[in-house]
Amino acid sequence: MASGIYLIFGDEYIVSTKAKQTAESLVPPESRAFGLEIIDGTAENVDSAMKAVDKCLEAIQTVGFMGNSKVVWFRNVNFLHDSVTGKSEDVKERVERLAEVIKKGLPEGQTLIISSSKVDKRHAFYKACSDAANVQEFAVPEKTYQSDKQAAQMASDCFRKAGLRPESGVQELFLEKVGSDTRQIVNEVEKLSVYLGGRKEVRLADINAITSSSREVLAWDLADAFGKRNLKQAILVLRQLLFQKESSMRLIIGLEGRVRDLMLYREAMDNGWLISKRGGYGPSVQWNVPPEIDGAFAKFDKDPRKGNPFRMGILAEQAKKFTARELQKCRKAVLEAHEKLVSSDIPEQTILEPLLVKMIS
Repeated sequence: MASGIYLIFGDEYIVSTKAKQTAESLVPPESRAFGLEIIDGTAENVDSAMKAVDKCLEAIQTVGFMGNSKVVWFRNVNFLHDSVTGKSEDVKERVERLAEVIKKGLPEGQTLIISSSKVDKRHAFYKACSDAANVQEFAVPEKTYQSDKQAAQMASDCFRKAGLRPESGVQELFLEKVGSDTRQIVNEVEKLSVYLGGRKEVRLADINAITSSSREVLAWDLADAFGKRNLKQAILVLRQLLFQKESSMRLIIGLEGRVRDLMLYREAMDNGWLISKRGGYGPSVQWNVPPEIDGAFAKFDKDPRKGNPFRMGILAEQAKKFTARELQKCRKAVLEAHEKLVSSDIPEQTILEPLLVKMIS
């Protein structure tokens, strides 16, 4: 087992999988009881971060059992960037001490694996690793469109590996519910495979029946419950989101966006520019925008005619449930609620629940 240093960081699921594979490739199963030491790097505060680094330093400077080689896995380190804990001078001093050991090289027979979801490349620790370690970065895209593209590829790969064949619109609906987190995608595909048993075709009904919405996507569920005029579901989702400490401003902005979309769809249908259809694969739409209006649509930040076909069908179905006048009233109500959230000390739930009742009923 050759000595060395590995820094693996980025996407949480990929990093944990890759680090585990690396550790297992370096230490045979029969040697793991004494040849692999795992140090938990998940720190809740400054004190626990300092203790974690101290344990790591002690582990890599301690000879393996009976003088044999040893791998130390410093796992899930969460203070290698400018977090509240990472900014602490005491924590910085400990991390810099670890960086110095990495620069000098580990004792003979020692291997160190460091896994983390985020590492600040401006810090001395990363610079020491970039010079002396095997650095593997699995970056999480910052741009939404890049994140969506990566999530779509991951979902497609997971469906293929599980031998599942999604019907038209299934993968799009799956990603809308699950979001772009890699671990969530993998877990939900595995759960879906178990649910289906021997069946390999994945239908829209299967996604709705078994797939869980991520916290991030629950905000979309709130907007969908409003669009469906399902007051009971909207209140339940809102209370769950507020319990999970979701930002009330994010929720109100999501509702504003949904009202705006439905107003556009309602006007398009009223003018004959949009035809809502329902086929074997669910709702869909057909746009028939006249040439004199085409230029106005092209000026949108994102042309509504170029969205996901299945999603457009859902929005059209929701727009049917409101008149143009009702949506105008919804717009006024949601803007007033936004103003109250910004300018008053009224509890957010006291503002948002009456808003949903007013808009949906």
